[in-house]
Amino acid sequence: MATALDGDTRLIHVRYAGLCGSDLPKLHPTWNAPVPDPWFPGHEIVGLDALTGDWVTVDPLVSCRACPDCEHGRTHLCRRLQRIGWDLPGGLAEAVRVPSSNVVQLPVLRDHAHGVLADPMAVAVHGVRCGLRARSGRLGVIGSGALGVCTAVRAAHAGWDVHLAARSPARVIQLRDALANLNIDVHHRTLPDCDAVVDAASGHNDSPLRQAAAAVRDGGTVLVQNAYAPYVALSLPLRDLFARSITVRGSFSYCRADGHDDFRDALVLLSLGGAWADLLTHDRYPLLELPSALAAMRHDSPNRPAKVLLTSDT
Repeated sequence: MATALDGDTRLIHVRYAGLCGSDLPKLHPTWNAPVPDPWFPGHEIVGLDALTGDWVTVDPLVSCRACPDCEHGRTHLCRRLQRIGWDLPGGLAEAVRVPSSNVVQLPVLRDHAHGVLADPMAVAVHGVRCGLRARSGRLGVIGSGALGVCTAVRAAHAGWDVHLAARSPARVIQLRDALANLNIDVHHRTLPDCDAVVDAASGHNDSPLRQAAAAVRDGGTVLVQNAYAPYVALSLPLRDLFARSITVRGSFSYCRADGHDDFRDALVLLSLGGAWADLLTHDRYPLLELPSALAAMRHDSPNRPAKVLLTSDT
């Protein structure tokens, strides 16, 4: 079968690769759902273009560009979508070859490593832009990993009154300091009543979605960005949910609809920098120490970082 790598490609010397929360469970032997065979993970890539020497990142979504969804910019809904780090080789390697059209030059960043946040920030940009019916109000965000933090940052820039819930008291302290200049309120576990709530937590069970439903006002919106594990079911009685006229929307990945390009818009936000980006890219492991990085990200790890990066830097 033809793949996107049969056309014009670029070789990228990987310098930083982020471990996405959606990758972590699949990299553990307890994962009980299919993965590609062979699988070469890693879709959050920053490196050097072997042809130009430029610092670049990689848009991991490779769409067909010809179907009706692609023609309207809904590339994330393309039926023939291929994803770098899933269907195509990813960045947990010293180098990776990707389609040339998916190579994006980095803007000026305080730290090149911030570029690995382009993917979670693009998910956040898409969710806030396309998934929320209102354009302002009180927004709750559940989840203190990269996606939750990026969503809070994007929403604050868009004018929302943002409240972020984190499970760990230590993480609450970290995030209050890192997000102080954006006036984002960080809470330990709970949220105030909100006009909309984004579920950006880890999807091992349905507790984040139940918390979101409890925190949103009647008539409000729950936006689900959570990549729930297979077979997780909603235990909330549906009558209780819909009798309150709550809108529950899924927001998958990102797109290029309505004159926007979520991935490139995300890079613009990253160019603004911030202590929150430093926090999310602080924990770095050499590529060969992947097992140590996975151990650090276990849910029962006492000092679990918000995110980890693998690096070829010496």
